[in-house]
Amino acid sequence: MTMESKLQRAGHIAFSYGDQLIVWAGYSLEPSVHYCDPQEIIFYDPFTCKVLVKQSTGQFPPSNSGTCGVVVGDYLYVYGGYFGDPDVEGSSNNIYQLNLQTYVWVKLEPEGNKPLHRDKLLGWEYDNKIYFFGGFGTPPMDGGQSHEFVHDRSHNWYMGRGWNNELVAYDIRSNRWERPETKGSKPSPRAALAGFQSQSRVYVFGGRLLEERMNDLYILDLKTMTWSDNLNADKCLPRGRSWHSFTPVGSNKAILYGGLSTEGEALGDCWLYNMENNIWTEKKLKTNDKRRWHQCVHIENELIIVGGIQTDIRSNHQDSSAFPHQLLILLTSPKSLLRLCLENCVNFVKKGDAMNGLLPKHLLQLLDIRRNALLK
Repeated sequence: MTMESKLQRAGHIAFSYGDQLIVWAGYSLEPSVHYCDPQEIIFYDPFTCKVLVKQSTGQFPPSNSGTCGVVVGDYLYVYGGYFGDPDVEGSSNNIYQLNLQTYVWVKLEPEGNKPLHRDKLLGWEYDNKIYFFGGFGTPPMDGGQSHEFVHDRSHNWYMGRGWNNELVAYDIRSNRWERPETKGSKPSPRAALAGFQSQSRVYVFGGRLLEERMNDLYILDLKTMTWSDNLNADKCLPRGRSWHSFTPVGSNKAILYGGLSTEGEALGDCWLYNMENNIWTEKKLKTNDKRRWHQCVHIENELIIVGGIQTDIRSNHQDSSAFPHQLLILLTSPKSLLRLCLENCVNFVKKGDAMNGLLPKHLLQLLDIRRNALLK
């Protein structure tokens, strides 16, 4: 397996840490193993295009997809997910912590009532608490007084599972599960939704409930714990979807990309959302790329889309070619002069050229790293 094929996966976690893109877990059909090794931490350097794999240790989670990950300082917290290990198959309600300096996992044992077993949920951090919302999994054991649960009866395999709109918080300081009280009308149960945090607000878009993939938009004010009404109630744009990405690219803008439509079509459209005036604008891309269950991370001036599945859900063609190993990169602002210089020098300055003696040593080192990464 090549380094590039390490990025060929879906249902994974991706996030920025410093100037690096980190990818973990998910599943793939390349070469034959469905679930990715949970001990592997994949690093991608956008500046040099270099991919590195580091091994983690400790109490790492079983192989999984649809897990939710939230970074707080030098730690990654992961909760939920669908475990592919035959001995523990099913949705999880465990929470794990990964030290991003030492790559050591710890399975946390918080006090308080544990949340639902679920996957394909949304998470964020605010005031040293990690919040988790929605997802697909098993029903509550206590009757679910604080949230709704909708059973999925579409297939015998799913019996006993369904969608929820449970909101829970993990308090890092007290190591305890909490059930925050909110005001306003909570969004309906859903899974495979997307959203992000911007200062003291969380934006939640779409997701699937029963046979519908929604295009509603809600805001949760984290200072008052108040849900807004649906901000897309009088709008038709963009279309409903699940397994999409919704990523902030500045203080007041975000980009919605891809996903899966209600009809089962893999989507490749791109929308710019303005948080200040609640306006959507479609952005035409120069690529026909379509992806669902991918991840999207914004680093400096690049929106980096990693992994996903390119085919419709109704397609019988689900071999490894449906899992793109190429990164899809969208520029959100012009590249720096150093970046432009590096990319042009890679094309015109060959290793061993006499001209290399005119270049600074650190630039030569960057050229070698980027050249070697592109040759693999």
